[in-house]
Amino acid sequence: MNRRITTPVALLTMTVAAPALLAGCTSKDGANGTIDVTSTNDACDLASTDAQTGDVNFTVTNNGPKVTEFYLYGNNNRVLGEVENIGPGLSGNLTVEVTDPGTYTVACKPGMVGTGIRQQITVSGDTKDKQAVPADVNAAKQRYLDYVRGQVNGLAAQTTVFVDHIKAGQRDQAQAMFGQVRTFYERIEPVAESFPDLDPAIDMRWDDTEDGAQPFTGFHRLERYLWPPQPQEVGDGPGQIAPADAANATSADSDANITQAADELLNNVNTLKDEVNKQDFTFETRQFVQGPQALIDEIAATKVGGEEDRYSHTDLWDFAANVDGAETLIAEMQPIISAKDPALMDKITGQFTDVRTAINQYRQGDGYVAYTTVNAEQRKDLSNKIDALSATLAQVPGIVLG
Repeated sequence: MNRRITTPVALLTMTVAAPALLAGCTSKDGANGTIDVTSTNDACDLASTDAQTGDVNFTVTNNGPKVTEFYLYGNNNRVLGEVENIGPGLSGNLTVEVTDPGTYTVACKPGMVGTGIRQQITVSGDTKDKQAVPADVNAAKQRYLDYVRGQVNGLAAQTTVFVDHIKAGQRDQAQAMFGQVRTFYERIEPVAESFPDLDPAIDMRWDDTEDGAQPFTGFHRLERYLWPPQPQEVGDGPGQIAPADAANATSADSDANITQAADELLNNVNTLKDEVNKQDFTFETRQFVQGPQALIDEIAATKVGGEEDRYSHTDLWDFAANVDGAETLIAEMQPIISAKDPALMDKITGQFTDVRTAINQYRQGDGYVAYTTVNAEQRKDLSNKIDALSATLAQVPGIVLG
């Protein structure tokens, strides 16, 4: 289903820096016209709300107690750029090419939930042509788009079967499909996240509901129904089921409500498929070159602790799918990387092998063991290998577009 790396042989920045010294919102832009952003639990402070067409640069400092994200949105709430997983006391950088003057929306998302704390910025100046992208990068991006469309078509077909099992009361068959059907989504998650309404509707977790203030929808709502919370799983620790979540399951997961949730999921997946298959669908080149690291960081930030599939404990399916997607992206860019820095390509290949081997030791039949059987030391080993790969993949955008 995915292309693997076969030989052993500026741009969007989503880096996490050393703890920042900013105590609050500064009174002017940072160096080189960068807009300094300070995220806290209840504020998203920008040093300036004015920018010029061309590359718009942000440095986002997290002065709150929760992991945060920062987004720039264009027309129709479309994500133009994002920097995720900024831990407390850390900072991240984002550069987005904005070619048209106008009003745009930015958002900080403390806790990585909800629609975020939003405000508008004004971009002035002349309309600019997009920076020229090398022909080999455009060709690789087009090949990858064909892969994305294949995955989203597979997602729609498998979700149809999955939903049919749920609505027919065939719990065993639906449980057996859960990890597999989500594989299609997890492989292309950075592209799916281009749709800020569809992505959470399909893939939100209980954490995104603000303790039930927002509707709980998508795959994980159905996962909770298929694997009802057990008393020993309820608590406030990492990977546990929150007491409010368990209480909501008892009151809300009736057959009628789940039938409605299943229909909504299928409708949203089909909408995603239709959007991606439109002839004029495209996504930013910088999303493409940053995609491998973004997928690996998904594992590091939200999956190693067991938070993703907390009811079914099928997390290892998601690990493998994220690696599939990252490897596919690197395979498309491999000739470019190898030509410019063969030693880096060798290192990436070796680290992917290490991560894949670490995950494959937990294979069981056609799937994987329950993540609850992976102990703390084994999870730490997985985490170390994933972090090392992420650090190396951070060099890819500069090599490919530099």
